[in-house]
Amino acid sequence: MKIMNKTILLNKRPDGKPTLNDFKIISEEAPIPKDGEVLLKTVYVSVDPYLRGRMNDAKSYVPPFELNKPIQSGIIAEVMESKQANFKKGDFVSGILDWKEYQTSNGKGLVS
Repeated sequence: MKIMNKTILLNKRPDGKPTLNDFKIISEEAPIPKDGEVLLKTVYVSVDPYLRGRMNDAKSYVPPFELNKPIQSGIIAEVMESKQANFKKGDFVSGILDWKEYQTSNGKGLVS
C-alpha cells in the first residue's frame, strides 16, 4: 500500500513575519526503510523562535535553511516500521528531523 507523504519546504526568505507564501507543501510517496533504517511518522513538531532566524540567509550560530529544502526542528515521531536493531515498531523517538509526515532514519541522533 502506497502512503502519500507531505513535506513542508522553505519556498522563499520571509520579509518580516512569515506568510503561507514563504512555504511550499509537496506531496510524494513515503519512503520505504532500507536495512538499518526505521520509518518514522511525525507526531509533534517543535516550532521555536530560533527557526525564524534560520529562514534568513545570514551568518549565525546555526546555518540558514536552504530554499526548496525541508525545514528541520525538534520532532517526536512514532516508529512505523523498523529494520534497525535499536528501535521497534511502536517506539516513540525524538530528534532533529525534517518537517515531513513520514521519513526514514538510520537512527543516529534519535532518542527513545
